[in-house]
Amino acid sequence: MHTHDTVSPPLALNLAGIDLLRFASALAVLFWHYQHFSFVGAVPFEFDNREEPFYGALSTFYHYGKFGVQVFWSISGFIFFWKYGEALAAGRIEAGRFALLRFSRLYPLHILTLLLVALGQALFRASHPAYFVYQDNSLPSFFLQLGVVGHWFYPLLSSISFNGPIWSVALELLAYVLFFFLSRRIGVRARATLATVALLALGHYASGLPAFECLLFFYLGGVVWLAARRAAPWSRRRHRIVNAALALLFLAVCAAVRLRLVWADHVVVPMVPLLVYVFLQGVQPAGERVRRVFGELGNLTYASYLLHFPLQLYIAVACGWLGYAVPWRSPWLFLGFVTATMVLSYWCYRHVERPLQDWIRRRWGTSAATSTQLGGNVVPI
Repeated sequence: MHTHDTVSPPLALNLAGIDLLRFASALAVLFWHYQHFSFVGAVPFEFDNREEPFYGALSTFYHYGKFGVQVFWSISGFIFFWKYGEALAAGRIEAGRFALLRFSRLYPLHILTLLLVALGQALFRASHPAYFVYQDNSLPSFFLQLGVVGHWFYPLLSSISFNGPIWSVALELLAYVLFFFLSRRIGVRARATLATVALLALGHYASGLPAFECLLFFYLGGVVWLAARRAAPWSRRRHRIVNAALALLFLAVCAAVRLRLVWADHVVVPMVPLLVYVFLQGVQPAGERVRRVFGELGNLTYASYLLHFPLQLYIAVACGWLGYAVPWRSPWLFLGFVTATMVLSYWCYRHVERPLQDWIRRRWGTSAATSTQLGGNVVPI
């Protein structure tokens, strides 16, 4: 092991709120994608949001759950700035080690779910005139997915394929590459980070490409880190006043969105990093048991994100074999789907993700202690 890979501990932070927000964002995406059960081919059939189970309680998630992806991107940016930023700027993390930590965290579950979807779509197509939801399940797209680059050029040269939710992870790989090289070249101080955010915002609004959107939200997470570091010396009273004011601002904008005074797409860029900051500073339970529970919930996010579509696919396959349409209006299907996703995610994290991650890192010489110190256990979605 190279001694220069040892990294100084970053600013001490209570991440219970971030773990809780990760879990809430995973649920939001899960609820948003529940509509897949109504799909015939690539489009929903006779679908009405108001007929989804528990609509009165979950309508916000059914309508706006898609923004959980942007929250994930910003959380990742915050975590990477916090754990890696200064070490990268100082040249204390090699490119190979950085890549290995990301590969070991993301790739094993991606390959598993890719194979599950490839098999499931073949089974579904055998008894249906089209694939389930995502129609591009071709051999060239499969090989692109093996390299997790299938969505780098979406929507210009590619389409959503196989396990569709992986698109946001594929784009985030671009953020990792940019973050590594920019951190080495210009550092992660406020001036460099804000200049990068300004350029990415220009690219995002000028092009509308998802790649620019991902990069922008990732670096907005870095802005949250800068704000948290600046606020670290504040008194507890000042923290509470500022966080309460920001929380009220967030709720006021949410109310304006619900009243259709503004459109969610128009305010999501400033609101997502604001939400991350509010959860970071405002949800800080003192009890170790509560923090541990929030941490366990946060650990479910990557598995739930990649497992929920394969589970939907196999439910659709089973319904097809039984000769039934998927009963998407049923509250029992909803409860069973969400429960099964979370149970499978917990089992997968314990018995697939972590063991394979640790094996890869041991095999290529990255110790568990070093991996943890470098933020290797953070789910980078």
